[in-house]
Amino acid sequence: MDIDLIGQLRNKTGKSAARRLRREEMVPAVLYGPKMEVLSLSVSSRRLERLLRDMGEESRLLNLSIEGSPETGTKKVLIREVQVHPVRRRFLHVDFYEVPLDHPIVVIVPVEPVGDAVGVKKGGTLDLVRRTVSVRCLPGEIPEKIELDVSKLDLGEAIHVRDLAKIVPFELVDDKHLSIVNISAPEGAGKGGAAGEE
Repeated sequence: MDIDLIGQLRNKTGKSAARRLRREEMVPAVLYGPKMEVLSLSVSSRRLERLLRDMGEESRLLNLSIEGSPETGTKKVLIREVQVHPVRRRFLHVDFYEVPLDHPIVVIVPVEPVGDAVGVKKGGTLDLVRRTVSVRCLPGEIPEKIELDVSKLDLGEAIHVRDLAKIVPFELVDDKHLSIVNISAPEGAGKGGAAGEE
């Protein structure tokens, strides 16, 4: 099993202890879940930064190894919240949530259009209105991304959440009427057509 992050148990809390951790390039963190007591941890700031950069907008199940605690071992967790300093842009705090593997959870999954849309070949523009969708599934079934075939999409047409719900094997929790991708007609297409007929 690959370890994404190592969390070290911290016994001291409060502002002064948190500042000391940040000077050591560590980030104060907490781990909580429905079947465990809240643990105060610290994680590497550099490792967290790399991890978040690699994840992008994806909700990824992480392997968090805990050191120095009776709760030793590796936990399956999601990052619930990351607090960042508004000016210095350094990490202030991170919340981890231990995921029950037998219960569905709601996560955010990136959407990736694939294929050459008919409307684009006619001069239209593909607009990705929503880059992510919210999905309810078991933790072990979280998709890395959802590929959306746009090859049949013509000028003025769109794919909505309700359309995507018909082709994916899990529940989408976003409003079914929301557009995900559409094809915009080229500017002046109507005028161009009229001019060509004169």
